[in-house]
Amino acid sequence: MDSSVTSRYLAASAAPDSDLRNPTAHAELPAVFGKSYGHVLLPRPLFVSEPEIGAFADDLAAIFRVLVSLPDRCFGGDVYRYGAAIGLPDELIEVMAEGATGDPVLYARADAFHDGTRFRLLELNIGSELGGVDTAQLNRALLGVPAFRAFAEANGLGHTDTMVHLVAALRGAAGGVPDADPVHPVVALIEGPGALGEHDGVFLSIQEDMRNHGIELLLGEIQELTEGADGKLALHDRPVDVVLRYFAAGQIAGDPVARAALTRLNRAHAAGRTALFSPLEGALFTSKAALGLLHRPEVRAALTATEQELVDRILPRTWVLSGESTEGTESYRQALAHARAHRTSLVLKPGIGYSADGVVIGRDVTEEQWQEALERAAVRDYVAQELVTPALEPVVDPAGGRTDGWVANWGIFVTPQGFGGAFCRALRPEDGAVITYANPGTRGTCVFTHPATVSEESRI
Repeated sequence: MDSSVTSRYLAASAAPDSDLRNPTAHAELPAVFGKSYGHVLLPRPLFVSEPEIGAFADDLAAIFRVLVSLPDRCFGGDVYRYGAAIGLPDELIEVMAEGATGDPVLYARADAFHDGTRFRLLELNIGSELGGVDTAQLNRALLGVPAFRAFAEANGLGHTDTMVHLVAALRGAAGGVPDADPVHPVVALIEGPGALGEHDGVFLSIQEDMRNHGIELLLGEIQELTEGADGKLALHDRPVDVVLRYFAAGQIAGDPVARAALTRLNRAHAAGRTALFSPLEGALFTSKAALGLLHRPEVRAALTATEQELVDRILPRTWVLSGESTEGTESYRQALAHARAHRTSLVLKPGIGYSADGVVIGRDVTEEQWQEALERAAVRDYVAQELVTPALEPVVDPAGGRTDGWVANWGIFVTPQGFGGAFCRALRPEDGAVITYANPGTRGTCVFTHPATVSEESRI
């Protein structure tokens, strides 16, 4: 996506001695953020029109509303029937549905490609266990680099701080807890059993950024939460006003200790003693297979014309490949037949998965490997999704001055207030097709927005 702002930035980066070639190298990063991410940063930030990304966030909110309406609209209000249709096992549905209200919190992050014309939604991660919420620390650090600050001022650049949205949500949750300080509640980020250390750099950076926003953030695991006589939960003997959930349903199901801890947490939340942000209810709709339902004829028939247009505009065609589905068996057979016949235009993805684990890109494997992958997909919650060809983001190599094209995966947040900030992970095509930090070629960066039209006379 080569906007006029990007073109100007590339022109300003052309001189070998320009600080705009690699402003991240000159930025004074916060200590923990720098330690966690400093070695995987793209040389420059990415730019996008504020109206465009704001409109996409509005579309995401609309897709969210459609998704959460599906159990009632298409499955008689039965979340188990709905869950079966997207390949969720009963034990996961039971965990996700405990304490469900039918009105999950709108707090989500899309993973999206931009095809040069518009954003296309690859997946919608619904719930509080989201990475990238602390990325605005990089925005602020870049604005401390004089050359970049001058460019930002000349081109009307701005940014949305996701942490501001998250802190507002946490303070709002604390507002329902009688003994909580509404401005400085005690918040505990809670992971699943044994998982806190796996991503300690991520959590410590979130803790660092949240402290700058006036919130003390404790770190712990769900089994460490204890319940007082008054029903309030505590972590390491500290009473907790709000739990910021970073555990997933898969970490709880099948673990009796964690399951009992979740019940205590849901009980404290219902009683208003310790608020939970956000309940696992949203996980019912975060599966990529939930998006796939929107293309099934029997589900599509329940959508309004406006909703159908929305789905067609932002969501690549997605087929549910769940052989265990009790709904739409004819749709399943048709989906599998299409996937078998169209390898090069499809990607296989687990419905619920992280860090691109289990992803198979059809054009990168042989026909035999593709058919084997489809056989494996038939016994769990997989989808086949139409491949989106993203526009490349040009980035000047700081050392040699060569301009390379990078594929950018846009992480775009949406909250009840609308657009909630964005960040990007990027990869050069020659370094692979799956953008994840498990791939050593992946780099991350922040996003700056600009007005719809930036004056051609703007200069640094």
